[in-house]
Amino acid sequence: MYELVVRLPTGLQHLKNLLENHIKSVGLKAVEACGRGKESVDPKEYVKALLEVHKKYNDLVTTSFDKNPIFVQALDKACTAFMNKNCVSESSNNTGKSPELLAKYCNLLLKKSSRISAGEDLESILSNVMVIFKYILEKDVFQRFYRSLLAHRLVNDTSVSHDLEGTMISNLKQECGFEYTSKLQKMYTDTHTSRDLNDRFHEFCSSPIPGFSVMVLSDGSWPFPRPTSEFNVPPEIQMYHEKFSTFYDKQHSGRKLSWLYNQSKGELEWSRKPKSTHRFQCTMFQTSILLLFNHRDSYTFEELQSNTALDPERLDQILKQLISFNVLKSSSGTEGGTLAAENIDLNLDFSSRKIRINLAMPLKTEAKQETEQTHQSVREDRNLVIQARVVRIMKDRKRLKHSLLLAEVLQQLQNFQPSVQSIKKAIGILIDKEYIDRVENENDVYQYRA
Repeated sequence: MYELVVRLPTGLQHLKNLLENHIKSVGLKAVEACGRGKESVDPKEYVKALLEVHKKYNDLVTTSFDKNPIFVQALDKACTAFMNKNCVSESSNNTGKSPELLAKYCNLLLKKSSRISAGEDLESILSNVMVIFKYILEKDVFQRFYRSLLAHRLVNDTSVSHDLEGTMISNLKQECGFEYTSKLQKMYTDTHTSRDLNDRFHEFCSSPIPGFSVMVLSDGSWPFPRPTSEFNVPPEIQMYHEKFSTFYDKQHSGRKLSWLYNQSKGELEWSRKPKSTHRFQCTMFQTSILLLFNHRDSYTFEELQSNTALDPERLDQILKQLISFNVLKSSSGTEGGTLAAENIDLNLDFSSRKIRINLAMPLKTEAKQETEQTHQSVREDRNLVIQARVVRIMKDRKRLKHSLLLAEVLQQLQNFQPSVQSIKKAIGILIDKEYIDRVENENDVYQYRA
């Protein structure tokens, strides 16, 4: 059919429109099928559905349409349409859902727990991810989620391969440039620097400290906020804490360490009964609570709070988590409600078939809250990016009509597509801040204030 239609003056355009609409329709149905009847969409199924549609019609354009640029353009337009706006994004009322799911799929691939089928090559799978990434409009959402998930992989040492992490960062850099990946690259570099720093620290110590390591993260590159609440470091760990601080001060005078206890983890050994030893993988906050039970088998909520200095709400969540693993138990034994009036006892009858038990499982509420906060921070950053872009354009052009300014901003912002309303809002803010002015008697013209 292509060879017949190509001879007609307007035949290709009509066939191109038919192909574009067909690909878009098939793509929307594929996304609907993987999300139908599910409360949350599986990132793997979602990305797989997108890739299957793209591969099918990319092969069609290559073989049947001889890679004609008109039909390549039709494929690109259709993929951009259904990958960014579909039933999944509409049900969540969030146009950034596709980049979020793509970042989470990358996380599944790059974690040690990833299950890749025999014969599959991770590097080629990551190349396929970049095919989808090319069509994503809100690349800033992907970057924010990817950065957060990368940070957790690096800090928790759960990356399947540091070389693959570097490969993925290089792929993103090639697609979006240095600025897009600068923080990702700095995070990746920090992990290598920290390994060398730990080797020097153990040489500095007169006797080796088994199992103790510290990661020094560059402020501003990692997505972890500075600690705002108090916390009492357990005495068993405090001496190592102070020794590393002394070592670091000698290595880097003038720098100040801020300890991120909420990202710290440790391993505790449980050996209450003969031949019954378990190893608990814990957060620092869980560790501080459990170490107290070396001295007594029971504490009041107030005593635990006094010893750890954790705020009541966080302490309540952590205790409930430890109770859910049957490591601790409350005096009443009831579920739900606050533990503030309870006695917290060590469960002396704890048993498990597992030797190594991970207590540091993230709470579902925390994961959902982190997702919402990520989207909120993206929206806030976008407002600042739009304002910065308007100022840069006006500083360069000095005077510009409203319509031309809108067009310039839309053309220059590559990582997301701002709405006209958001640009107008940014212009209004900059007028209030006296960065730009409306030209007198020409309300649709702006001028830059030096």
